[in-house]
Amino acid sequence: MTTFRTKRGRCVLTDDELRVESGLYLQARRYWEGNRVLLAGYLGLYGALAVAAVRTLRDGDWRAAAVGALAVATLLVAGRAVNRRRGVGSADRIPLHDVESVAAVEGDDWLTRPRFVVRYWRGGGVRERYVMMPSGLLSYADEEFERAESAFRERGIPVETVRSDDAEADDSRDAEADDSRR
Repeated sequence: MTTFRTKRGRCVLTDDELRVESGLYLQARRYWEGNRVLLAGYLGLYGALAVAAVRTLRDGDWRAAAVGALAVATLLVAGRAVNRRRGVGSADRIPLHDVESVAAVEGDDWLTRPRFVVRYWRGGGVRERYVMMPSGLLSYADEEFERAESAFRERGIPVETVRSDDAEADDSRDAEADDSRR
C-alpha cells in the first residue's frame, strides 16, 4: 500500500484500488505541515469574515447580511459545480484494473494547482477523476507530486506528464465538444 498527500487529504494506492480520502480537517493538517503562515492567513481571513458577519447582524443591517449570504451561497454553488464537472468529489474508490491512464499536470505555484487526471472505465464509458495535489506554495508539494507519479508507475499505470497550459487547452476543447453534443 502506497499513500501520498493530496490537497484535501491523501490518496491510497493498494494492489486493487485507488482510494481518495479527504476532509476539512485533513486539508488544514496539510497546510500545517507545509506552510503555517498560509494556514494562519486563511484562519485570520475566516476569523475576520466571521467578526464582520456578527457585527453586521448585531447592527441590524439586514440588507448587507442578505448580500453577504447570497455571495457565500453563490461561491459555494459555483465551487461545487466546478468540482462536479472536474470529477473532484466523485468516485473516491476506483479499481486499478479500471484505470486506463493518468495525466500528471504540473501546474504552477500561483495560478494552477498540480493534479492528476485519472481516466477510468465506468458504466461502459471512460470517466475522469481529478486528484488535486498540494499547492506549490507548500514545502512538500514537489516531493509529493514525484512520489505520486512513481506510485502510479509502480502499479503499472501509464502516466503522461502534461504542462498546465496544455491541460487547460484540453479542458476548454472538452467543454466545447460537450456543448456541441447538446
